[in-house]
Amino acid sequence: MDTTDVSQQSGDRDRGGLDLTHRLLVQVPADRAGELWSVGDDDDGGLVVSGAGALTAASAGARGTTRPVLVDRRRYAGKNRPPGTVRFDISWIEGQRDLNTATVLTDSGYVGKGDHAALAAILEQTTRAGDNVCAVLPLHLSWLANPGVKHLIVEVNHHEVPVALVLEYGSDPLGTQYAVTGLKHLLSQARVPVSLLCTDISGLGAMAYGAAWAAVGVTSSLRHLYPASGTGPPFRALRPRHAIVPRLMTLMNAERIAEGWALVQRHDDVDESLWRCDCAECGNRTMDRFATCTDLSLAAHNVNILGDLHQQVTSPASWDQAISDALGWYVWMQNEYHLTWEPPAFMNAWLPKSRR
Repeated sequence: MDTTDVSQQSGDRDRGGLDLTHRLLVQVPADRAGELWSVGDDDDGGLVVSGAGALTAASAGARGTTRPVLVDRRRYAGKNRPPGTVRFDISWIEGQRDLNTATVLTDSGYVGKGDHAALAAILEQTTRAGDNVCAVLPLHLSWLANPGVKHLIVEVNHHEVPVALVLEYGSDPLGTQYAVTGLKHLLSQARVPVSLLCTDISGLGAMAYGAAWAAVGVTSSLRHLYPASGTGPPFRALRPRHAIVPRLMTLMNAERIAEGWALVQRHDDVDESLWRCDCAECGNRTMDRFATCTDLSLAAHNVNILGDLHQQVTSPASWDQAISDALGWYVWMQNEYHLTWEPPAFMNAWLPKSRR
């Protein structure tokens, strides 16, 4: 055996033994994993490779790395998604074990509104799948409302396996107060680790309230599950680009960021600091660059900002404070720039006006 093989096997062993607790992971599509593999490599997070080709893509990139790597088949996505009663593919389970992923994610089908049989089937199959297996639960958002969330808690506690939620909604699923309330209730009552796949900035809030780990998607389609009956993200010749504006704590379309920067240029007396970023990737450059920078640079910026927030947000109180601070900057922006842009819905869902 040559030294390369020894290094690769050592990396595989280390990766499989890593604890995922309180890690913020980056979720990337399998067909772009090679391009985005280095995103977040300097922090204490990890990577989730997603899609039908995830095992192959992860195998190509993961050899020798010591950070956690997961693979999510996303069998539950698309218009022809199977129901949760579908049997797991044993080769998918064993392929993850061969790769020594940090945990094994089930290739679950979709759990529709009130589909108790689908929920039970995923959890029962997970109990029989062996050690270190996490049940992926792709859920219609009604499962976080009553009576769905009560039944969900009972089933999760009964089967005693870790679960990772994927929430289906036409826009931000955790931009609705009932979904946030239901998620908080689940996190407080579950006797097993509960995590989130395919999420966004709200993943930090979920961990503040007790989620084991969360995976934030680098693209809109990996930040939640679009309904099969509805439409996904609007088709454009170019993929929409979203970057986090740090002070606003908002994933904002790059075109809107450019609009804000352009407004500053038209008024000499307007403070431009809102549109500069001093993260390791940006180096205090102005954020209008996101309209033309590489996808890798854009993703690196977002992950750097999320990493900084992750260090700050360690409790419900600190999550509430982060939202409150961001809302304060929205008020400042309205006063300084006379822009009446609405804050993202997740802020009011997590911190309703009655609690401010």
